[in-house]
Amino acid sequence: MQQRLIDWCRSFAPAPLSARPTEWLRAAIGIGLVLLLIIPASALVFGSSISLPLVAPAAASAVLVFAASSSPFAQPWSVIGGNLLATAIGVALAASDLPVAAAAGIAGALAILCLFILRCLHPPAAALALVAVIGSPQVHAFGFELLYPVAFNSLLLVSVALLYNNLSGHAYPKPRPHKGNPHHTHDPLPSERMSFSEDDVERALADFGEYVDVTRDDLAQLIKQTEKHALRRSMGEITAADIMSRDLYWGTPDCSIQQAWQTLREHRLHSFPVLEPDSRRLVGIVTLVDLLKHFQPASARIKFGQLKFLRGVQLRTIMSTPVVSVTEDSHMVDLVFLLSDRGLHCLPVVDDQQRLVGMITQTDLIAALYRNWLKHLPD
Repeated sequence: MQQRLIDWCRSFAPAPLSARPTEWLRAAIGIGLVLLLIIPASALVFGSSISLPLVAPAAASAVLVFAASSSPFAQPWSVIGGNLLATAIGVALAASDLPVAAAAGIAGALAILCLFILRCLHPPAAALALVAVIGSPQVHAFGFELLYPVAFNSLLLVSVALLYNNLSGHAYPKPRPHKGNPHHTHDPLPSERMSFSEDDVERALADFGEYVDVTRDDLAQLIKQTEKHALRRSMGEITAADIMSRDLYWGTPDCSIQQAWQTLREHRLHSFPVLEPDSRRLVGIVTLVDLLKHFQPASARIKFGQLKFLRGVQLRTIMSTPVVSVTEDSHMVDLVFLLSDRGLHCLPVVDDQQRLVGMITQTDLIAALYRNWLKHLPD
């Protein structure tokens, strides 16, 4: 009992912040900028007597949109739809014969209920419902035309957020990741087959029983990142430099596809990096699939080893670019996810000047994972 009381008291302490100080500054600047636009613009269009009572809810919306832009509360549909719906409910109850206190209470409760139903929950919208009920005579005289300044403020807020958040490196609105298989099959990605599923996330949220201010996609991503960090800790610091191949075959953009095919065939390789001849900077990569698109058709019974390629075709015209690459200090856990989920068969390793220093294939990774597994077996 005493421990429960201590834990309860601790819950009043501030929760640790995950955002960096630079993020605090970014959000503060965004909020200040949008309020500097909304307040004079709304006053100019609708007059101060109408615009000023709406400033406080707009400021609350700005906090969500700029400081918690990934929250479901902060998405455009929640801001615009939630604000307009709650305002309409507040105006309707203000016009009723109910006492002000009763009308305000019903407006707040009914607004939240409707926002839940329409999936546009936005806390500042409840404040707008109350402004419509208990506002000044000028606000009441506006009636349902109060929706116009609310829509103006909401649209201006979302427009600034779209520009500012995306320019400052925060995708807005929150994108919904495409959950596709690179092989265009219905199988889950390799990294997900032994991990949790969407149904597991749904069940966990149902067991939690309360509203969680995070999207399901973000929650799943957080769990995956947690799994990766736990796996990285258990594996130790095994990096790309520890498992990569260093003696490599490569070509230049001017090499012919005949030369590339001969090298791949002779050394049983599946990919051929393309480098600038002087700097050894990685500029492209050619795979067997790329080469097979450019062979010269001949007899229908031609053997694979007798393929004849179109003359004069250089690697610069068929290479894939830009190339997905990693650095020497990339951890093996990151390599696992790249080679398993992205449909890649190899990963070039480059230095800080994009010069090729190694290559990691699926075979290299499997061997490294096997050695790591053996190392952790009990004696």
